Amino acid sequence: MTNTFKKMALPIAIASILFTSGCALSTPVTEATSTLGQELQTSSASQYQNIDLNARYQGEVLFENESNLFWGKGDRIKVLSKTGDSLAFTAESEHVHPTLTKHGLKMDQAIIQVDDNVYLGYGFGLDTPVMIVGDDGIIIVDPGESVQMAESVREQFRQITDKPLKAIIYSHNHIDHISGVRAWTTDEAVASGEVKIIAQEGLTAAVANWSSNLGTLFGHRTSYTGAKHVEEGEHGTVNDGLGPRFMQGDISFIEPNTLIEANGTLDITISGVRMQIVNVPSETKDEIVVYLPEQKILHAAEVLQGENFPNLHTIRGTKFRDPAMWFKGIDVMRGFDTEIMINSHGRPVEGKEAVADVLTAYRDAIQYTHDQTIRYMNKGMTPDELVEVVKLPKHLAEHPWLGEHYGTVAHAVRQIYVGYNGFFEGDPWQLEPMAYQQRAKAFVEIMGGRDNIIASATAAIEAENYTFAAEILSYPITVNKDDTQARQLKAMAYKAWSADQVNINWRNWALNAAAELEGTRDFSNLISFASVDVLTALPSKQIFDMMTATLIAENTLDVQMAMTYNFADTNEAFTIEIRNGIAQLHEKAIEGADVQINTSREVLNQILMAGPNAQQVIGSNLQSGDFSFANGSIQDFGKFMGYFDTPMSPQDIMLIVR
Repeated sequence: MTNTFKKMALPIAIASILFTSGCALSTPVTEATSTLGQELQTSSASQYQNIDLNARYQGEVLFENESNLFWGKGDRIKVLSKTGDSLAFTAESEHVHPTLTKHGLKMDQAIIQVDDNVYLGYGFGLDTPVMIVGDDGIIIVDPGESVQMAESVREQFRQITDKPLKAIIYSHNHIDHISGVRAWTTDEAVASGEVKIIAQEGLTAAVANWSSNLGTLFGHRTSYTGAKHVEEGEHGTVNDGLGPRFMQGDISFIEPNTLIEANGTLDITISGVRMQIVNVPSETKDEIVVYLPEQKILHAAEVLQGENFPNLHTIRGTKFRDPAMWFKGIDVMRGFDTEIMINSHGRPVEGKEAVADVLTAYRDAIQYTHDQTIRYMNKGMTPDELVEVVKLPKHLAEHPWLGEHYGTVAHAVRQIYVGYNGFFEGDPWQLEPMAYQQRAKAFVEIMGGRDNIIASATAAIEAENYTFAAEILSYPITVNKDDTQARQLKAMAYKAWSADQVNINWRNWALNAAAELEGTRDFSNLISFASVDVLTALPSKQIFDMMTATLIAENTLDVQMAMTYNFADTNEAFTIEIRNGIAQLHEKAIEGADVQINTSREVLNQILMAGPNAQQVIGSNLQSGDFSFANGSIQDFGKFMGYFDTPMSPQDIMLIVR
């Protein structure tokens, strides 16, 4: 080591410690200009409570209420009513890990009341809608995951008050937090301003991403995450980790009319209820939390994912979730003077000490996972090695809000590696591996042939090495997808492995994988992100932007063609230009476009709603003149649209047998 490097090494090491230890406390996300914001700015650091988790927490549940439905003494929280039902499977079974069964016992349906004006519709689905009753109206935070689920909660809430709806708050863009909106309000009420829909400014674009851009894949993979292709109960899903069950139904969406800027704060009073709504990037960048300063109540949205170690990566598929952004977001929440915390998922928490305990443990678990992964990455470790060494310490691993029922440290570690470093682990063979099918054939040969793999897998299953058996069986199945014996054996391995899993997502993927291998997938309960209501509510730009990723590039390498839509009712124009294998969207009409259509956004919505009957709708609007060609013809239109792909049906997408 040279003297120059020695001089540099110490400052670099010190800087590394300072920037990874979390010594500096985060301030709230914006410099608030209101009195409320100023209060938060001046009080945030002093509100942090020093929690000695090692001393406080040794597996004993210190704050559990006897109701089993919240943490705290019950001074300000009470269970107002219970339906007597639970959507979770709670019977003991040799096919279900007892920890998962215990987790489901916390999910009874109930209306939970906080003070005299805040009500939680708990256990009616995956999400927990919240009603805040004001002087002359109500505010709903998270309307629910489907119209039908939201209606069931609305029925309960309307037994409490008939005050009119004044506002809906979308905590973030995920389907379970927005899709019940039409159970509560209408387009007309929102357009007139009678009802505010409040969200962070990036929410609509995020909805467009999951509803169509990758909607086919995300919906399919989410069905695996929810074990929707197998029966519910001991041989299928028992709860959904975040809540008892995702209650499927109609997916609706109304675009928000009151937006919060990125990293912004909205101080607002609605129906006499004073609120501070803060963008806290965490699970999603558009996540917002709601703080009621006069009652010291914090709605933590899904910054905390219930009583589970968080999904720092979701195996159903998503963009990179930045763990550092996430735990720093929790530090913003720790800055509030909170006496009661309610959540989109999981039970409410009463008492400053209990709230501080949960928030501190939660953020520490995320930072620990992040920092230790980075630490060992800097020692050259790859994901397979990292998962062996990055484990939560006992005081965090045993905390009841950090059970690995939903997220896991292991799959979080893998996404941290890829998120920071990409797929390439450093060995050049990964840059150009043998072709997929050819590689499988070579592995089968090297392993002594197909029969030897079957025998080895059988022995591995007997030795309870289930995932190893599944791994080696992948090769003969890839070589021959109709190898019934290999498929049945792999399904057997996954079923046995699933019974040992504490993590509901791991369990559910194994069970759905087994169904695919056995050819028994039931598509009647399929989760679909495709929703006409969502599409028709999206801005026109995002409708057309979705098309660009569906171009059949190989058919258009020598094509140059353009199509323009002119909307009379919205005074908008959009052109999609096909140019040698790419489709570019222009937010204007391009002179000389091969196809120029004069119509309205209303007619486009009719076409979108028609689905397979779209041609008939176009035909009827051609006759009425509401869909006309300023240039080109219906044949040119058909030719242009023929260059774009149609999504595969979920039945045709194989994730395991491939």
